[in-house]
Amino acid sequence: MINLIKSLFISAPEEKIKKERDRKYKQAVELQRNGKLREYAEIMKEIEELEDEYIRLTESGSES
Repeated sequence: MINLIKSLFISAPEEKIKKERDRKYKQAVELQRNGKLREYAEIMKEIEELEDEYIRLTESGSES
């Protein structure tokens, strides 16, 4: 019961990473549309790092 209440008020690190990744995907689309390919590549690299971090967190969470 306490875990349910905690989950309502405290967001999981995985969820924060997913939100940040989604925000960066939207930003990357805008950069690509505007022809700013260097900035687009930088954002895509950040997205890749976020996805790796997400995978690491979900795998370590399932092992516990």
